[in-house]
Amino acid sequence: MSSEENVSVSIDHFNSRGWGVGSYTPPAPAQKGKVEVIGGLPGDKLSVRLYKKRKGKWRADLMQVINPSPLRVQPRCSHVPSCGGCTWQQMDYSAQLKEKEQRVRQLFSPLFQSSSTDFREISACDDPWRYRNKMEFSFSRNRAGEKFLGLIIAGSKGHVLNLTECHLVSPWYLSVLTNVRSWWEQSGLEAYRMNDTGTLRTLVVREGKRTGDKLVMLTVSGNPAYAIHQPQLKSFLEAVKATVPVEQRPRLSIFLRVQQIHKGSPTQFFEMHLHGPDHLLERMTLSLDKPVELSFKISPTSFFQPNTYQAEKLYSLAIGMVSFPKKHALDLYAGTATLGMALAARAEKVTAIEINPHACFDAESNKELNGFSNLEILCGDVGKKLDDLKKRPDFVPPDLIVVDPPRTGLDASALNHLKALLPEEILYVSCNPETQAANIQELVLAGYRLAKMQPVDQFPHTPHIENIALLKRL
Repeated sequence: MSSEENVSVSIDHFNSRGWGVGSYTPPAPAQKGKVEVIGGLPGDKLSVRLYKKRKGKWRADLMQVINPSPLRVQPRCSHVPSCGGCTWQQMDYSAQLKEKEQRVRQLFSPLFQSSSTDFREISACDDPWRYRNKMEFSFSRNRAGEKFLGLIIAGSKGHVLNLTECHLVSPWYLSVLTNVRSWWEQSGLEAYRMNDTGTLRTLVVREGKRTGDKLVMLTVSGNPAYAIHQPQLKSFLEAVKATVPVEQRPRLSIFLRVQQIHKGSPTQFFEMHLHGPDHLLERMTLSLDKPVELSFKISPTSFFQPNTYQAEKLYSLAIGMVSFPKKHALDLYAGTATLGMALAARAEKVTAIEINPHACFDAESNKELNGFSNLEILCGDVGKKLDDLKKRPDFVPPDLIVVDPPRTGLDASALNHLKALLPEEILYVSCNPETQAANIQELVLAGYRLAKMQPVDQFPHTPHIENIALLKRL
């Protein structure tokens, strides 16, 4: 059931997605329920249009702000609140920080009560604009034949917004979008559909914030019936190269990625290097006991923290929590071994484990690039590689384990390994404090105390929080 008339709703809190939540009391009692509004802020009185009720909650579109919240500011972008790239751009930045810090406090409050935790104020972005070094844009087409290239609309099931501006990235990203959109119009190619028809899937754009290196990767269907042809590829290359001055083109990397699906088989990916270097170069300077400058070669599909500037703070704060010296540190879910290299600047030996082969290749390159002879990279599943490592005759039990897992947190096998190895300290960096809190609760029961905690705002104008926790063995 949906409402054809606008109704008034007062927002009193956020849900986990950062959407405003209020109550609605309709004429018919059976329709009563909470209302979730994308773009709503606590303290807002809004005119909304209800359109879906699920699990006792209405979803609603924001039609008008009747009385604005004290937290509300004028957003920079015309796409707010439709675009899924930002959720809180209409919210004062200091209020965003306060909300994020409070969320972390609430999640970990049971552990604070049982441990004398040094909880540190959230680390803010010096500049909360144009901070992202990577964006992934999607191609789409509706039934009317309209073409869309941009980000997923907030709260939609894959519908794409035709992005015309974005204040999370540098202007070059929009130049790429504009040129690729024009190329698409002339190419005769179709956007990919879930029935494995069409060609164009996604467009990844990356930039070295400290180096100026640039990288673009076009992902297309692996269905031979919809293959991209050489003339189309050539014109794509020219469209992307035209976004940078001629003298900068040697530092522009362009790739084609083919995504092939077969029913009942794993998805396969094939990459083609089309132009420029086969990697993007980025640098970070960490503030440890003395500044440490690190360089990174980043392949098009390798993970690297999307906010270079805050990553420098994140890793500096994380390493600064640890008690040194350390004989052997394990870096699990190591990615391109950023933390591993930061540790190698302070610890006697570091072993980094990562499952993604592209990231492992980059980690080996980065280890050589930065001259770390005390860092070993192991490529494979964390649990299996730890089993193998412990069987080695030269194995030194770690006195520090660093984990930076995906949003799902540590799996049972990794947790069991931590409990078995029982290092003196565990440094847990997380992009999802909810799963982090659940994991740390288990580690506290296994004989650790939560000694220090530091939230970091990696993603201004979104509800996402990066959080650092240091556990010490009792």
